[in-house]
Amino acid sequence: MIEEKPESVKAILAKIYTNSLTESDMADYGLLKTMATYKTHGMYKTYGMVDNDSLITVSIVYYNQHGDDWHRGRAYYYRGAIRMSKLGNIPDAVKDFKVAEVISEADDDEELKNLVYGMMYFVNASFNNHPQTLKYAHKWLNSNIELNDSMKILQSLLECATAYVSMGQTDSACFYIEKTLSPQMLSLASEERGTVNVMKGRNGVMTSYSHLLPDIYAQAAKIYQEHGDDEKAMAYLTKWKETSHYIGYLPEARIWKAKGQYEKAIELVKDELINCDRKTRMQCMELLSELYELTGNQEQALEAKKYLKAYDDSMKYINQVMQMAEWQQRFDEVRQTKDFYRRTSWMQVLIIALIVVVVFAIGVGMWLHRRKVRRLSFRLDEDARRINELRTNIEQLEKSGTENGQEMARLKEELESRMERISGTLLVGTQMYSQLQLRQCIAEATAKELQCLVDYFAQLRPKRWQEWEHKYCGLSTAQYVFLIMQDDLHYDDEAIAAALAVKRTSVRSMRSRIKGREK
Repeated sequence: MIEEKPESVKAILAKIYTNSLTESDMADYGLLKTMATYKTHGMYKTYGMVDNDSLITVSIVYYNQHGDDWHRGRAYYYRGAIRMSKLGNIPDAVKDFKVAEVISEADDDEELKNLVYGMMYFVNASFNNHPQTLKYAHKWLNSNIELNDSMKILQSLLECATAYVSMGQTDSACFYIEKTLSPQMLSLASEERGTVNVMKGRNGVMTSYSHLLPDIYAQAAKIYQEHGDDEKAMAYLTKWKETSHYIGYLPEARIWKAKGQYEKAIELVKDELINCDRKTRMQCMELLSELYELTGNQEQALEAKKYLKAYDDSMKYINQVMQMAEWQQRFDEVRQTKDFYRRTSWMQVLIIALIVVVVFAIGVGMWLHRRKVRRLSFRLDEDARRINELRTNIEQLEKSGTENGQEMARLKEELESRMERISGTLLVGTQMYSQLQLRQCIAEATAKELQCLVDYFAQLRPKRWQEWEHKYCGLSTAQYVFLIMQDDLHYDDEAIAAALAVKRTSVRSMRSRIKGREK
């Protein structure tokens, strides 16, 4: 109902007993009441509007903590609208509009963006902030194109042209006014002028488009006159006279000034001064001062310049207020950013600590790996050295012819044993240990493979092996394999049973027998 019948919404809200509302309901109530009030009275009618912004501020406080972006963005927008239209608080209104703009763009809320861009264009145009006026004219044009609103596209094209001419960029102004003057766009304005005088805009304000066609001709006349094309300017002045109660004396006065008809130009400027806005009045006084100087009337020229200086001083004050509002907005954004980084600093510390731990763990792992490699390498070097000694002793015995068959057999047996261990034992043991690390079943392993596993472990973990030799007496190969899984790999009973393919009761029995072997 708030879009179609805001008066009815106000009547419904008036019946609500606010003391019984929850915090969430009160926030919605404040937003709805502010929206209905603004949509009913619009930007220019302040009678009957809310006296302050406390109600919508309560809504904003709640939405900042618990609300979604749709409610939060509109709460900021309508508080800004109330502050500007009713309270005349332009700086705070601009801050609210900027927050609403950030929310709408982050959430890609096209409807809210359209409202904010239109309002920001109006604010900046009112205070002659030309760069920002142009910026928001373009943003509003793009938003209207996105929403496919033909009449607003026409109006925003006209506003882009107006913004460019205000900045003295007449080439760009001509480009946009020509787009506005295209037959398709003019047919929209002509059709609307003939059928509908008033329509409801997206912000709920009753907006008249009946002035749009005269405004197009008026801006075209001003733009072409400033661009130096007096012929086109006079043509559109004529069309302007035909479509409205003609008050376009200023552009016509400029044309007569260019032709040297100063007295006629002065009369036209005086006619313009009877009924014009503040901005046009300043343009008239500037032109009058030039015309009086050209005619030699220095007293009147000086009076016009004094009026212009007073206006310039007032605009400087207004610009300072606008700059202060923009500065405060930037300050708040910086403060919010700092607060965000302060709140997340503990996460950064945690991440750094985690990185340090990971790097340390990797370093320790690499050190342990190198230690294992060095240990195995030492064992292999020792075996290789002993093999060379055995070969030398055997060769000496064979050359001397010494009849010592028993010693020869022993040396050869030790030689074969060490070579076998070098070539196969450590390799098989490594493979068996890797299988256990991967929790694979070793039930099919042979007795020799299990012995290789035990020999490999004795070289891999010499300190633990020595502890077992001191603690236990006469353990079998299978019992050593059990200790490897239990004490080194930290298998539970279920994992040991799976690796050996036995029942858990057998695991408990094995543990009891090993305990019985303690010294």
